[in-house]
Amino acid sequence: MLLKLAWRNVFRQKRRTILTLLTMTGGFFLSSLSIGWMDGSYSSIIMFFTNNRTGQIQVHHEGYLEDPSIYSTVNDYQAVGAFLDSIPGVRSWAPRTYSGALLAVRPRGAGSGNVFSNSAAASVIGIDPVMEEAATDFSDRIVIGEMLSASAADSSYSATGQIILGKELSIILEASVGDSLVMLSQAADGSSADRMYVIRGIVSTGNTDIDRNTCYITLSDAQILFALEGKVHEIAVMTHSLGTVDRLTGEISTALSEKDLETDSWKTFAKEFYNGMKADEASLKVTIFVIVLVAAMGVLNTILMMVLERRREFGVMKALGTRPGFIIRMIVLEANIMGIISVIAGGILSTAGLLLLSSHGLVMDPPLSYGGTVFREMIASITPECYWIPAICVIITATTVSFLPALKAAHTKAAKTLRTV
Repeated sequence: MLLKLAWRNVFRQKRRTILTLLTMTGGFFLSSLSIGWMDGSYSSIIMFFTNNRTGQIQVHHEGYLEDPSIYSTVNDYQAVGAFLDSIPGVRSWAPRTYSGALLAVRPRGAGSGNVFSNSAAASVIGIDPVMEEAATDFSDRIVIGEMLSASAADSSYSATGQIILGKELSIILEASVGDSLVMLSQAADGSSADRMYVIRGIVSTGNTDIDRNTCYITLSDAQILFALEGKVHEIAVMTHSLGTVDRLTGEISTALSEKDLETDSWKTFAKEFYNGMKADEASLKVTIFVIVLVAAMGVLNTILMMVLERRREFGVMKALGTRPGFIIRMIVLEANIMGIISVIAGGILSTAGLLLLSSHGLVMDPPLSYGGTVFREMIASITPECYWIPAICVIITATTVSFLPALKAAHTKAAKTLRTV
């Protein structure tokens, strides 16, 4: 009987019901799209950032992140890589070495007696061209020239090597593809690390700070030059999705713990980026809360108006002996019926909106720069959170905001109401 009365009351005043349903459905729709947009855009930013630069997981020697040193190496990295290949969920991995050096450039065509005209300090990253390309699509970021390839420098200390410069670094050095430069540094065994190079390409990662002080040589070249035979400083691991990163990090860490190696996720080695993402996520959650709050105020106003319009009805019910608890349950149930209808309607509309945003995305004009990386398009994702979070918010809101008007209706004075209405 309670359900039947509540159902009839909901559709007795169609205009009022439609107004309430529109408010609840609008709140559900906006909340669902905001959550899908937040999950999709943040996941896109994180995957783009990690896939093109750091990887989702990194393996280092213990303490390397706190105190990077040329001596803190991953020995027998190929055995570690073979283990990584055996783990489901690992897409690829790339070994790297890191060192510092002074670069001095002699423009192409200058005589052999000319003094090297420009110099700059730079971070030297040794990469395996094939594995780095498979992991990060490194060649896609080369704006001038070509990717590194095998050369005599990979096996001979005296041979001329190949090098790729960051875009801003090439501007500082006034260097271009084909120019020669000399690298001056110190190897891990204390000997000097000097070699001639020919600039093979110019790369733009999207982060001017990195491109201002970074250059790249082949991993084999770096291992010979810096006396790191068979060793690397970092193994960057790429996964298929962010959802598996924490599990894979724990699995890899457990397996490599006896080798004096530590495994960290992007949340640790890219902590500033992670904190920035969390701050942005918190601000978007506040926006979602405001949307729900505005919808709740609209529902409260509508239900309160409904109670005031039905004072005579409640007075008659009280005169016939209806208990206050029955009236409270009836009004709360009416609000929840409208909430359920709004969830169904909002779910249908949200699915259409999320499908549109997830397939076509939203072009950023001007492009968004985040963490030194430029993003030109954002897409939404469809996850269970896009539905159950707004649904719970709508039902809780309907129950909460209807309780006070229901309480007011339950305490209607029958005699007084029937005389004045």
